Amino acid sequence: MSLDLSELYDRLYRFCYFRLRKREQAQDIVQESFTRYIDRYGKLDEKSVPVLYTIARNLCIDHFRRYREQTGFGSPFPEDSPASPEDLQTGENRTDELITRLAVQRALSGLPDEEAEVLLLVITDGFSVRDTGKILGISRFAVYRRLREGKKHLREGLRSEGLEDRSAGRIAERREGAE
Repeated sequence: MSLDLSELYDRLYRFCYFRLRKREQAQDIVQESFTRYIDRYGKLDEKSVPVLYTIARNLCIDHFRRYREQTGFGSPFPEDSPASPEDLQTGENRTDELITRLAVQRALSGLPDEEAEVLLLVITDGFSVRDTGKILGISRFAVYRRLREGKKHLREGLRSEGLEDRSAGRIAERREGAE
């Protein structure tokens, strides 16, 4: 099985964007992650993906630390608008999809960072609990706990956003087999 670099870049970008909420900085960190990995290890393969995510996560943390030291403020960026030009297309199905996407994004942003990070790695990016633990530097038991709490809080957040319980359950239970 070969590694699809384009797909890996997109997944890593999504992971960084969730943490930074700024497109340009997320792109810079993803590029820096690939550069650091190649400089240190040389070749990318399937086994290198968790290491690449660890590098990106650490770069995001460093980015926030530098910002806090320079300004004394917590979060460096206001949230980018989640809507892209394609999102502005008309049509009932497209509108429903956009509303659902925005509701999920708001529900995720209301979660503690630790829980949201685990949900994104396991559910969205399909990492195993073991690999998620390696990326985050925590035990698999901590991953399971954060995953369980994150799903519970996500369901509550989606419910408060007005999504039906069926939709909330499907979204939170997606890729259950990855555990």
